[in-house]
Amino acid sequence: MTSPRKSGFRFVHLTDTHIMAGGRWRARTGEFEFDTEASLRRVVEAVRALDPPPAFAVLGGDLASPDLLDRERMLGPDDYEPSYQLLADILAGLPCPIHFLVGNHDNRVAFNRVLRGSTPDAACYYSFDHEGHHFVALDSHEPGQAAGYLDPAQLAWLRRDLADHRARPTIAFVHHHPWPLGLAWIDTMRVRNGDELMTTLGGYPQVRWVICGHVHLDQSIQRGGLTMLATPSTCVQLSKVSQEPKTLPGPPAFRVVDVDGEALSTRVLHLHGAGDINL
Repeated sequence: MTSPRKSGFRFVHLTDTHIMAGGRWRARTGEFEFDTEASLRRVVEAVRALDPPPAFAVLGGDLASPDLLDRERMLGPDDYEPSYQLLADILAGLPCPIHFLVGNHDNRVAFNRVLRGSTPDAACYYSFDHEGHHFVALDSHEPGQAAGYLDPAQLAWLRRDLADHRARPTIAFVHHHPWPLGLAWIDTMRVRNGDELMTTLGGYPQVRWVICGHVHLDQSIQRGGLTMLATPSTCVQLSKVSQEPKTLPGPPAFRVVDVDGEALSTRVLHLHGAGDINL
């Protein structure tokens, strides 16, 4: 039974699902293998158990990663399509609409074919509204690169979009982290022009939060009136303290955001252990 909600709404941010049809994520160190399909199914089950339920979900990029199964060659769209199709099947269990972003592991052509039905090379930046709030989804995917980048055309579009929605509280989403976390190795793979992006967003007071993925850990950074929130992965995580690459076998996690007028509240749910979901 769902409890009545007096006001406001909720959404969830799921990111770095890394679905790879036909295999498991094997850590480079060889210490463990991880079933990203099973972990995402657990996260979907947890989202279904939320009370009140979310109005929508944002999928924050690095959605499919068959490239992690075959690191010796460059994979094409046909190699990616089964993983995106599996992802779509899993996400069909969510109780709400979905808004997608792309990340560095994604293949834009296959992503557009399976999940968007748009032209193969179409960029994935756009905005949408919900109950008086404005949301901006950005595209930091740079083919062949681990780091991210927003080209001048996208930044120009962003400025126009924000100027047209000055009266609406706004939250932005991007895959890569724009500000450094203080972890040397992962900070080499942030948005290359992240400072320009955050300066742009900071020039519009209605923008309160920027929510990102990519880093497989949760962290918050505030500068002035702008807060960046990093959401951990629905599968493997990265060390929050190591200055060298260190991959951890979970636990799966996702972010819940509650919006009530000007008030924003968020938490990260980690799914420890196995078996029934107990939130």
